[in-house]
Amino acid sequence: MKRRSFLAAAGAGCLGWTVGKPFPQRRSLDGERLVVRWSWAMGQSVKLLLFVPDEDAGLEAAQAALAELRRVEAALSLFDPASDLVALNQRAGKGPVRVGPDLLAALVAAERFRRATGGAFDPAVEPLMRAWGFREPRAAAPSEAELTEARAAVRAARVEFRGAAVMLPASHTRLDLGGIGVGYGLDRAGAVLRRAGVRRALLDLSGDLLALGTPPGHAGWPVDVAHPSGDGVLRTVLLRDAALATSANTMTMVRYGAITCGHVLDPETGRGACALTQVTAIADTAVTADALSTGMLVSGRRPAGLRGVVAVI
Repeated sequence: MKRRSFLAAAGAGCLGWTVGKPFPQRRSLDGERLVVRWSWAMGQSVKLLLFVPDEDAGLEAAQAALAELRRVEAALSLFDPASDLVALNQRAGKGPVRVGPDLLAALVAAERFRRATGGAFDPAVEPLMRAWGFREPRAAAPSEAELTEARAAVRAARVEFRGAAVMLPASHTRLDLGGIGVGYGLDRAGAVLRRAGVRRALLDLSGDLLALGTPPGHAGWPVDVAHPSGDGVLRTVLLRDAALATSANTMTMVRYGAITCGHVLDPETGRGACALTQVTAIADTAVTADALSTGMLVSGRRPAGLRGVVAVI
């Protein structure tokens, strides 16, 4: 459902933001040095900016945060046959499955956001993703019968929690956490940085951001929200102890002749979300911004729980 899926083998480029002002990388600011680390996790580019008193400690903290992202990916990936999510999907209709703490926490959050958005955000959308060819390439657009069947699977899906076990009662249920997994991973990585004593950092996972504190001498991390056309800046926002996520159907899509479908799907219609063109959501946590930006793109309505929104109709 998200603007891109961390489950794919290749990630998308940055969508919806750029850091508004560069920071010097080599000299000290207020006794702190800027440590910058680039890498790859969850199928996407990752950039970490940390202001720390000690450069070596900062590099070590950044490495631990990246390891946390990869650990979360291993639990939530649809493309890793050893992941908890794959095991749960394979057991749909066959009874409860004991899952790890990351999958359990992500599913509890996903169910909360599904209710909060009236189903506009729905982790059970995977049958529709498959029908449209976002899982495996297909030669033609799905038929109405295929979309009807996939929508029925989404509507019938239920997630039941039984302590540390989860059950998917309907055998056709398949869950996709691409609309929440990146946010969950960012929050976990942020927690690792905080435990390491890092108080000023910006984590960028291909355009989804988590800000800890502020850069020295600034009221927040300046972020330019780009126009979906790529022409200019919609707004510059300052992030301080907050997260930002953008959802849009302007980058990842499938085309079948004259038919085009963006990968953020409306569970009700079975087609690409079209209520809004782009939504950038700001929230206290990355998982909230991640899920609710998707829900708002689908419904066109602002859900409760957001600090701010930059939307394009």
